[in-house]
Amino acid sequence: MNVTVEIHYVSNDNKVMQRGKFRLKGRKAEVTANEFWKMIKAEHPFNCEVELVKVDGVDVTEKVKALQFKN
Repeated sequence: MNVTVEIHYVSNDNKVMQRGKFRLKGRKAEVTANEFWKMIKAEHPFNCEVELVKVDGVDVTEKVKALQFKN
């Protein structure tokens, strides 16, 4: 199953949105979104702060933030 992950974040005082389509591969949607967020953060030399995470239009921001603190 494919999902669309949309992440809104702030980097260096700029609001940014990135979107991508991913296969779930048996994982929960928020885990896939968190992996995408990790990829985004790795690309930026500046600190990034997530504001909104949507998977197929559904807000999963709190679930992704919980995963960040869990790891």
